[in-house]
Amino acid sequence: MKIAIEGMDGVGKTTIALELAKRNNFKYIGNAIHTLFGITKENSEYYKFFQDKEDEIFLKSGNDILRAWLCSLGNIYTMTQKKYENIIIDRHILSNFQQNGTEENIAVYEALLKLIGIPDMTVILYASPEIRMKRIYQRNKNDKDLQNEKIKISQYNKMIKFAKTAKIPYIVINTEEREIEEIVKEIEEIIINKEKKVIKKYEE
Repeated sequence: MKIAIEGMDGVGKTTIALELAKRNNFKYIGNAIHTLFGITKENSEYYKFFQDKEDEIFLKSGNDILRAWLCSLGNIYTMTQKKYENIIIDRHILSNFQQNGTEENIAVYEALLKLIGIPDMTVILYASPEIRMKRIYQRNKNDKDLQNEKIKISQYNKMIKFAKTAKIPYIVINTEEREIEEIVKEIEEIIINKEKKVIKKYEE
C-alpha cells in the first residue's frame, strides 16, 4: 500500500508521515530525489553543491517542462520501489504539481501518472498561511522559505483540482490546533485500518 502525505510547507507533512510510518511499520520515503542521488548528509559539500544546482535548475531555469521532469525524478524513484510493499511518501505528485505545475507542463504530469501509477491514497494536510509561517519559524527562524512570498499563498485548490482531474483518491485533513497523535489516528482509521479489515475479510 502506498500512501502519499501532501500539503504546503509548514503544514506538518514530515512529522505526521514519520509517525504514521513508525506506528504501522511502513517504509518512510522522504526527499526522494536526494535519496535517489545518495545525498544524505546535509552538512556535506556534495549536499550544498546539489542544493545550489537544484535551485539553479528547478527555480531559475525558466523552463517549465524541464523543471517538471527534473522535479518528478523523485516521484518516479519512489513509485518504482517494488521491494517495499507498504510505504509512506512524504511529498509526492500533488506537492510537485502545486510548486511547479503550469499550463505548459501539465502534460508531463499526466504522462507521469500513466507511467508510475498513483498512490492508493493521498492525504492532503491543510493549515492557513499564518499557521504555516509560524511553524516554519519555530522550526528554523533562518529558513529561506520565510522570505518566499509564494509560499504564503494558499494553493490547495490547485492540488485538489489536479487530484480530481487525474482521479487521485484523496482526503483533506486540517492540522490546525490539533495534536500529531490525533491526526495520525484519524488517518489510520480512514485508510490503514479500513484496508486491514478488507484484507482480513478477503482472506476469510
